[in-house]
Parts: sequence; structure tokens; C-alpha cells
Amino acid sequence: MIKITVDAQVYEALQKAFPKPANTAHRALAKYISVLEAMLFKSLHFAATPLQRKLDLFAISLQQLANQGGQIGPKKLRVHAWLRNNNFNLVESVITGSNLTGSVSQCKLTSLVTMVDTLAVEDKILRSGKSDREIDQYLCGDDFGNYQVLNLLFPEFKQRIKLPEIEELFDLVPVDKESVKSYIIWLTTESEHITKEKMDQALRQARIILAISSVMDGYYVQRKKPSLFGRMYYEGTSVQNINKELRRAVLGDCWEYDIRSSVVAWKMGWAKQYIDAYGQGKDLRKVFSATLNFLEDKADFMGTVQYFTFGDDSPVHKDLQPKLLKQAFTAISFGARQNTTGWQNESGGWTNPALVDIIKNGTDRERFLADPTVQAYINEQSILDTHLYELVKVTRRDLLSKSFLQTPSGRPSKSKILAYLYQHDETEVMDIVCEVAAQHGREPIARVHDAIFFKHKLSVDLRHEIEMTMQDRTANPYWRLSHKQLERYEPRYLDLKMDEAAHKERILQETIRAREHYANLSVD
Repeated sequence: MIKITVDAQVYEALQKAFPKPANTAHRALAKYISVLEAMLFKSLHFAATPLQRKLDLFAISLQQLANQGGQIGPKKLRVHAWLRNNNFNLVESVITGSNLTGSVSQCKLTSLVTMVDTLAVEDKILRSGKSDREIDQYLCGDDFGNYQVLNLLFPEFKQRIKLPEIEELFDLVPVDKESVKSYIIWLTTESEHITKEKMDQALRQARIILAISSVMDGYYVQRKKPSLFGRMYYEGTSVQNINKELRRAVLGDCWEYDIRSSVVAWKMGWAKQYIDAYGQGKDLRKVFSATLNFLEDKADFMGTVQYFTFGDDSPVHKDLQPKLLKQAFTAISFGARQNTTGWQNESGGWTNPALVDIIKNGTDRERFLADPTVQAYINEQSILDTHLYELVKVTRRDLLSKSFLQTPSGRPSKSKILAYLYQHDETEVMDIVCEVAAQHGREPIARVHDAIFFKHKLSVDLRHEIEMTMQDRTANPYWRLSHKQLERYEPRYLDLKMDEAAHKERILQETIRAREHYANLSVD
């Protein structure tokens, strides 16, 4: 939770302006502070933007703060207005929101306010913890505080929401609480190569998940936020937007199944139609040789490109090179530009092409884009993109007039339309995975777009059945599932370690006493 302390001069000024009835000023300001604390907490529930981190800003609706912050005096003056008019603002707008765009103001706290985040983790406490109970009490808090978090983020549960409504509004995820606690301890006391901002964000997310799962029978609540593009998103902290290590901690021991190279596989599902329409008898495998090599032997494909992209003089560490290439090919699959020149965006800032931000070293990037395999891959992706867009003009002209699929100037956006088609098909094919698995009594514990998580490994036969159903129903022979095992963060039992340490100390002392005893024995 967020707790703020306000400078005494604010209380004194308000009390002087509204002396009667007694305690009127105190009650009015307490209500206003309570509303502001709730807004600050909800703002922190979402990942901070670079600007918010740099300037220490919070996304707050000042209109909502004014409306909900209460009134004071016989004329029912809004507390927010009185504070503003008398230069006692507790928050001030840095970037004003807009009703037209739906954006809220970006605000910062004034010097009259001191904020404490009770969900922040202090490493000194974790390092000095003497028992499991002490650590658990610190990380999990008490039921009263945890219910406060639940009611603030999901007020529906305070109204005793019924099961059908829960299923309509939320998805519940089982939480391995012991694993999450161990993750927090690891992140706080042992982790390396992570910025303070990312660490603070991960710790806050972990504490929120722990708080809610502690009063929800071990489940975390995710509020559904369906996208017009076809995907299911969630508001605030969810398994989708937490980092992979925290996700592993939350889900515990389980198996992750991903659609292998999902965007590329989806596009290739239209390759035969392209050949039939325009190929003039050409061999599909020759027209799309680079893409098929990417799908069928990705390790060899990526290894070859890595060899010719990163020379001995490259500043990029070898362990990082495959990750950058994966990001680069993903960007290309989504239509990333080859040029290296940036452009001014709508807000007046400067945007670099995706490949420039991914492969930052200019020499490496030039070698990457000049590689014949990469050029062939880019060309083949362009062919499929153009073919899909031409199909839309003929068979889905309704998409061309949808405002959310247009550029700011009102023209149809090719990239948005392709993303719309892909995300709808992605959701459809993942629904097929769930359907076939359910027929065998297997229910997923979580879904993240083209990835799905099961508590136990699927059998080879079931996995094959799922893949065949995916391919048959969508007429796409390129759908495949890859899988990997996720392992929980093992609990750290301080009590056991302390018992072991005490036992070793007793043995040591007994050994010392025995040696002293035998050393003092006289030989007759």
C-alpha cells in the first residue's frame, strides 16, 4: 500500500480556514489523502514508462481526484480546489491529460508530501531475518493489509461477487507462494545485472501477487482486458507483463508450450495460396527456401547468420548474440524497416527503426542486413505481407475502414491490419490447444498469447494430436509446439539451516571437549 504524510502547515491552514465544526479540516484532508493514496497505488500497479521513471511521475486523473476527494465548508468547496487556490497542492501536473485521447495527467508529488511504499522490500530485513516465520510475516503481511490490496485493485470481491461474474471479468492463476518468496529473497540479496528500476518493479509485482494470493486461496486475480486485435490482455500486474523469472516463480514447477516461430508459421500458412495464384508453377520450397529453413532447422539458420553477422571485432558478447538475432528476426517478421534513419513521431520525439535499437553496433548491423540469407528471408516475408494485404483488399474490405486499423492521417495501416489478422488467428489456434487438451482432462494454469502453461508435461501422443488438430482446422501445416520445463524457486528454510548450523556447532564443541579430555589423560 501507499502511505503519504502531509506537511503540518497544510493541516494548520485548512483548520484556520474552516475552524468549525471541530475536526472538520482533519476529516476532510484525511479523506482527500485516502483518495490520493489509492490513485498512487493504482498508478504503481502498471509498469512505469521511461518518462515516469526519469521524472518520478504518476498517472493520475486530476478530475477524478477533485470529484472523489471530498468537500469542505458550508459552500461545499472541493478540497482539491481549496488546496490548489491556496498554493497547498499535494500533486502538480507535469503533463496534462486529455479527454479527447483518454490520457490522464502525469503528475508529481509536491514538497509538502512524503510517500512511503509499504510493498517495497528492504534487503536489510531479509538479510537479517532469523526465522521462517519472521521472513513470512514481512513478505506476506497480514490479512487486513492483504484484503486492502485486493479491495483496492479488485473492489468487486468486496461486494461478494458470484462465480459467473468472476469468470466473466477475471482469470485466476494458481500461485506457488513459497517459490515467489524465494524469488524475492534471491532478487534482493543475490541477483546481478538488473537495474534498480526493474528490480523495484519486479519486487512490487511479486508483493502484490503474494498479498492477493494469500487471501484468495492461493490464486492471483487478473482483470480481463480484451483487445480489438483479438488477444486477451489484463490490466495491471499479470503473468503476461511480469518478467520471465518472476513468472517462473509464480507458476512454480510446470511445462510451457509455445507455438514455434508463430508469426512466421502463420504467414507460411498462406504460402501455398500465393504459389497457386501467382507462382506460375514454381516450387514453393524454392520460393520460400529461407523461411522454410528458419522454420525447419532454426538452430542451423541462426548459427549461420550469427557467424556472418558478428565478427571477432564485435563488441557484443557471444552469449548475447543469439538473443539479439532472435529479436531482429521477430522485428522483421512484424515488418521492421531495413533503413537506419529514424523519424519524428506524433508526440514530437524521435523514433529509431527497430533493427537500430536491437543491433546497436553499426558494423554488425550492416553485416546482418548484407547477409544473403537475411536478405532472402526479408524478401520472402515481404512477399507474404503483400499477398496477405492484397487478400484483405478483396475479401476483408471492412478492415480498411476501421479507425483503429488506420494511420493518424486516416489511411489503412498495412502493419496494423496484418497484426489484427495474426492475433485473431493466434487466439483461435491457442483455443484449439485448450480444447483438445481439455478433452483429455488437461487444463492450462495460464496463457500468454502464443504460449500456454500446464502443470504437468503433455504426453507425446497428446502433443501430436494437438498439433494435427491445429493444422487441420486452420489448413496450416506449419503449426508446431515447442516445450520447456519451468522449475520453481526452491524454498529457503531458515529454521532448518539454523538447526543444521546449531547441530554442527554442538558437534564441534563436543569434539573440542573430547580432545581436551584425552589431552589431559595421564599415561601410567
